[in-house]
Amino acid sequence: MRLLLLVFLTTTLSFGYASHSFPAKDPGRIQVLLQKEATEALLEVKGPYTIFNPKDGSKITSGLLGKRFLVHAAANGLKWGEEFLGIYQIYLLPKSEKDSVLVNGIQYEGAIAIFLIDGKINIVNDLDIENYVKSTLTSQFTYPLEGEVMSAIAILARTDAYFHVEKNRNSFWHVDAKKNGYFGAALKSPDSFIEKVVDSTKDLILAHSNHGRNLPFPATWTEHSAGKTASFSAIFRMDHPFMDHGVEASHAKLDKSESRWQFSLSKKELANIFSLPEIMAVELFVDKESKRAYAVRITGPDYHEDLSFFDFQKKLGKERLKSNDFAISVKDQRVLFSGFGKGHGVGLCIYSASAMAQNGENALKILSKFYPETFLLNLSAIPGSRSVK
Repeated sequence: MRLLLLVFLTTTLSFGYASHSFPAKDPGRIQVLLQKEATEALLEVKGPYTIFNPKDGSKITSGLLGKRFLVHAAANGLKWGEEFLGIYQIYLLPKSEKDSVLVNGIQYEGAIAIFLIDGKINIVNDLDIENYVKSTLTSQFTYPLEGEVMSAIAILARTDAYFHVEKNRNSFWHVDAKKNGYFGAALKSPDSFIEKVVDSTKDLILAHSNHGRNLPFPATWTEHSAGKTASFSAIFRMDHPFMDHGVEASHAKLDKSESRWQFSLSKKELANIFSLPEIMAVELFVDKESKRAYAVRITGPDYHEDLSFFDFQKKLGKERLKSNDFAISVKDQRVLFSGFGKGHGVGLCIYSASAMAQNGENALKILSKFYPETFLLNLSAIPGSRSVK
C-alpha cells in the first residue's frame, strides 16, 4: 500500500485530446455534451467572439457586440443568424474569459461547439477541467464536509474527469452533462467552499501504474458503505484493470446497525411503478465479494425484465431504496425491502472519511485508505500534461 506525492516524474502522464474536435489540444480541458440530437437551441454570447471550423481550425467569422439567435440546421450547413454554407461544425470562442456563453438560457464557461449530424445538432461545452470540477461538486455538495474530506473528494472528481478525457480522447465529447451532474457556471460562487477546496488541490489527481504508464481511473465516492466498499467494475459493470476489490471501512462497519433502513410496497404498487401488469418475483444479482446488488430481475407470469441497480433505484426513488446493500422478501401481497448504508458502495466512504478527518487524518491518509494502490500526481510538475497559460 502506498500513496506518493510526486513533484516530478521521469515517466510522463500520457493524456490525449480529441484531435478532430477542437482547435486547441489541451489535456487540461474537458468536452461536455450539453444537447444531443436536438432540432434547435438558443445560443447567445455576451461580448466579442470568434467562430472557428473545428475540422481544420480555420477562422469562419467574428463579432464585436455579442449575438443571440437560434442555432439549427439549414439547407446546406448550420444557421445561427447567418447561414454557414457547407459548414457542419462550428466552434464559438469568446475573446475574453469574462464573457459568458448561454445555451438555452444556461451560462457556460469556455467555448461551445456545434456539430450537425443527420439534420440534428449536438452541442458541446469545451472548458477547463478545474472549472468543470467546481461546477459538478457545487451541484452535489450544498453544505461543506470536513476540509480534508472535501479535499479528497476534489482530487477524486478531478481524477475521474481526466480518466474520461483519456478514455474518450478520440470522441466528439468526453462526458455527458446529464449523467455527470454538470449544470454550467450558474451555480458557482467565487467565495464558496467548493471553489476554495478545488483551488487548494489544483492539478492533483490519483493514478495507477499500468504497463509503465501512470493513468487516471474511474474515481467516485459513496455516502455510507455500511462496512465494506465494492469494486467499480462489480457494480458499474464496466471492465477496468484497476482496483478489482473493495476495502474494509471500519468506522462505517461500527455504525452499520444504525444505518439500517426498510420499506415495503404491495405487488400492485410495484407493478404500477414499472408499468407491468403483474409481478410474481424480484431477484437480485449480487457481487459475491461485497454482497451488493448490481442488477435486478423482475419476473411476471410469462416475462422477465432485467434492470441495473441504478435504473431500479431511479424508479423507486433514492429516498426509499437508499443503497444497493439490501435484501428483498415477499410475504402475501407485499414486498419488503431492507438494507444498510447509503449510496452505491464504490470508492471513498464519506461516513468513514469524515470519522477519520475528525480523528486528525489528512486527505492523503483518507485517499490511501480507500485507494491503496494509487499514486498522487501533481500535473503541473509534468511537462506537457497541461498547457501553460
